[in-house]
Amino acid sequence: MPIIWRSLAIVLPLLCCLSVLADFNFEQQEIAQLYKRALAGDKPAVEQCIAKLETALQREPQNHLARVYLGSTYTLRSRDLPFGPTKLKVLKQGLAVMDEAVNAIPSDVHVRLVRALTTDALPFFLSPRSATRQDFETLVASARKNPSQFSEGDLQVIYLNAGNLANSDGNTARAHELWGEAARHPVDHELAEKVNAAIAKAK
Repeated sequence: MPIIWRSLAIVLPLLCCLSVLADFNFEQQEIAQLYKRALAGDKPAVEQCIAKLETALQREPQNHLARVYLGSTYTLRSRDLPFGPTKLKVLKQGLAVMDEAVNAIPSDVHVRLVRALTTDALPFFLSPRSATRQDFETLVASARKNPSQFSEGDLQVIYLNAGNLANSDGNTARAHELWGEAARHPVDHELAEKVNAAIAKAK
């Protein structure tokens, strides 16, 4: 049985973060479109996106937003490889690059959100779930303290995913609280339906 990345499940959430690519001063629209296609399963777009981001980082080595997206795209390359040592090696490379970005600028909520959504989409036996949970808890705390640093779409995504993780841990009360927060930011219709379905199912 092939290992399946939940890539299509994270297309919309991760695209909510793409607005911050406007901070790039290089080929931002092309990179955003390549990343969108890569998330949706376009293998050539994965390689093109990696090449663009690697080139960008050669010019701007301190651009940690570009770095975290590069790490995320490496995990998409791993998704497309056949099972074996190379697949796992590339996955670990992607995780390490995302960690480098977050560790370099831990207060940057957009960098952390990209890592959280990427690791949350990985198969459970490959994903550092404790780190994913911690990322979302950090993001929830940041959202409650200073919601203006996030777009409405970011807030919807953060609370939805944090609620899903709480529910998977058996903390239904916490999940309902977080899903309720997500419901207050119904930016994306499909995600809003996921929120409503989660609340209804967990009653």
